[in-house]
Amino acid sequence: MRNVVVPAILMFCLGGSVVARTPPAPKPAYNVPSASYHPRVSPDIAALQAQEQSALARGDGAAARELEQQVQAILIEQQHVVPQSAPVHIVRQPCTSESFTADQLIYSGPITALSADWELDGTMWAAFAGAADSTISVYKSTDHGAGWSLVLNYCLPPKHPISKIEMVVGQGDSGFVYVFENLPSDDGDLDVVRCDKDGGHVSSHAVRVGPDTITDFTACRDFSGDNYWLYAVSYNGKESTDWPAGYMMRSTNFGVTWAETDMSPNKARPRMAFGDSSVGYTVTVPESHHWQGLLQTGVSTNWSSPGSWRFYDYQPDTFAIDDACIAPAFTSPAASATVWIAYTHDNGTGDWDVLSAYATDTLLNWVGPDTVANTSHDERSVDLKNFTDNGNPYVNLSYCDIGPTLLGNAWLGYSSSGAPSTWTPLSDPWVNESVSVGWDYSLFPRIVYSPGGPGSGGGLVFADMGGSGYFNAPWFVAVAENRAQPRRPAAALRVLPSVANGPVRVSWSGSATRLTVTDVTGRIVRSIASPAGNSFVWDGRVPAGTYLVCLTTSSGLATRPVVIQ
Repeated sequence: MRNVVVPAILMFCLGGSVVARTPPAPKPAYNVPSASYHPRVSPDIAALQAQEQSALARGDGAAARELEQQVQAILIEQQHVVPQSAPVHIVRQPCTSESFTADQLIYSGPITALSADWELDGTMWAAFAGAADSTISVYKSTDHGAGWSLVLNYCLPPKHPISKIEMVVGQGDSGFVYVFENLPSDDGDLDVVRCDKDGGHVSSHAVRVGPDTITDFTACRDFSGDNYWLYAVSYNGKESTDWPAGYMMRSTNFGVTWAETDMSPNKARPRMAFGDSSVGYTVTVPESHHWQGLLQTGVSTNWSSPGSWRFYDYQPDTFAIDDACIAPAFTSPAASATVWIAYTHDNGTGDWDVLSAYATDTLLNWVGPDTVANTSHDERSVDLKNFTDNGNPYVNLSYCDIGPTLLGNAWLGYSSSGAPSTWTPLSDPWVNESVSVGWDYSLFPRIVYSPGGPGSGGGLVFADMGGSGYFNAPWFVAVAENRAQPRRPAAALRVLPSVANGPVRVSWSGSATRLTVTDVTGRIVRSIASPAGNSFVWDGRVPAGTYLVCLTTSSGLATRPVVIQ
């Protein structure tokens, strides 16, 4: 990356007088390879990677993943990695919170950081860091947000301010819950606490320790079933060099042992996400370019293997960029899935807006930027998350609208691979209804999903201005009204095509008791009681927009979105 300085005004002489001339706008740079990245790969790892690429090319992901596991073993040996742990102090026994308000109170603050994640079975998770006692509280909801149970309440001594946490929830027989935290050890170590989904078998594991001072980080996982791997990016913001170190970390044994897979400078404010299969993405806001409109985006096509990352500078102009996030559609092949970035941008007037861009290749040839929000208020604190179900083309985006009194509201919307430059609101107009939303970097709203609920799209875990933790979503009122109903598995439902300008075929298995089509506000546009057979053709004669096809069968309720163009 290079430091770009553009003078605001150029002066030149004409006939003895001085004339001011505004320079032409700088040419956008959307996918410039980062000059600061110099990967080093040992010959034995390079040989395994060559075999791995051949396996991926022929579609043998299992063989490629086994080869990458061998790469991980070599890294651990080369780096002399020894698993380290610290004592975890359990603070109190679990309890349950159920207030059933419009903005569902989960944790009565004040808190200093929050995070959230979700599972395909509909379970939502949230974690909050208490300001008073360095305690982290982990909650879950199994009824689509109506009730939240405290699963674990713990602290890692000594007491210390917690500026950020990241939550990752696994799946299957190895479905642990992970919370990443920055500790004061060695002026800043990165640790992860792991527990079962009932809050048992609690342990802590060192992600990155040593003399470098970690000031920021992020974490995520891939989606390879029960055998998922964990990933983290750490950033040494207090390093005295011009390009503070950023490290890519990986664990292939459920958080116990971590190896450094790569190093690339200036990974400030990092975010990371995986799509289907082996492709992962990062976006960061390099600090030395913080006020020059530059993001660094990155992609690895084989599970963050050493030297596999490719970083590209994204610079649509020279104005300020702050928050940034990234997420791909969960479609195959993963290497050609649509991937989005969203970020906040100040065009020089002091008014922060939300912009986005998208790419459809692993060279990250970004298309955009597109405007998501540009009111006279500040829009800050973006989050972007994909829906990790096979073939799902959707991502959700949220941001905070900050009024003149600095009180915040949270917006939630979505885009899809069929129209990646279009963002459609799910909230009307805000997700929060009774409290004002906090928008600090460690407290910004986090998107969660709850499949199988009586609605679609995401919800938000967020903090109010006083630092208490809340949940709300477009489906929340309906959930609260029906909270006593037992949860049932979702029915099998297909809607083809999912993006259409004419008739849509709806098909299902089993006998159906009702089929309805609603718009995103819940207004019913078509309703059929006891539809015959196992399919129905809806004419799609409605205004352009997104609609929800809802089917009730003996096996449960299923909902699928369809976009009418």
